[in-house]
Amino acid sequence: MLESFMLRRHICEYRTGELDDIFSKLTKFEDKDIVKEIHHVLQDNFPNDIEFQNKFLHANFKGNENRAKYILEILEYDLINHKDEYTLNSGIELHLEHIIPQTINTKKSKHEFGDWISYLGKDSEEKHKLYVNRIGNFTLLGQKLNIIASNNPFKRKLEEYKKSNISLTKNIVVSYKTFKFDSVEKRSKIFSDKASKLWSLP
Repeated sequence: MLESFMLRRHICEYRTGELDDIFSKLTKFEDKDIVKEIHHVLQDNFPNDIEFQNKFLHANFKGNENRAKYILEILEYDLINHKDEYTLNSGIELHLEHIIPQTINTKKSKHEFGDWISYLGKDSEEKHKLYVNRIGNFTLLGQKLNIIASNNPFKRKLEEYKKSNISLTKNIVVSYKTFKFDSVEKRSKIFSDKASKLWSLP
């Protein structure tokens, strides 16, 4: 319950100053019916599904990469119907991969990795700022594969994605022949719908 409560409030940008008052209430309950009592307090301060989905869909995870990584890890476990048979690596061994690269407009990036600006189409540089750090533009990738994939054109990225054992990443190969801003929007919507179920109060 606390995990869902905190994630929803972070995504919806609720004031952290309110937490002192909320959590102080949780210390006053006796053991009897404590879960029910905590549920009641959290529910009163819990962003609803509509608000959460909308904020999640448009959330900018720049500076919150670990949060995005955590969200994708939970989405991955849900996708594979996780049975506690394995856990994803932590730290630097597992990277948060930008499908559309973080940098697309430098001469070096064009020369080394292809012309993403032309590939993404009209107003790509302005749209890039809005979409590059949305949840739909992220996937998980092992360190070695991510170093190779880097800022490469999408078709070349797919070659590395195929080698991954992570279902979220392998699904990109199956589901997307191209990957542009509308793909980020579509994938973000899929994730936001799933997130409202995964991070809910039981």
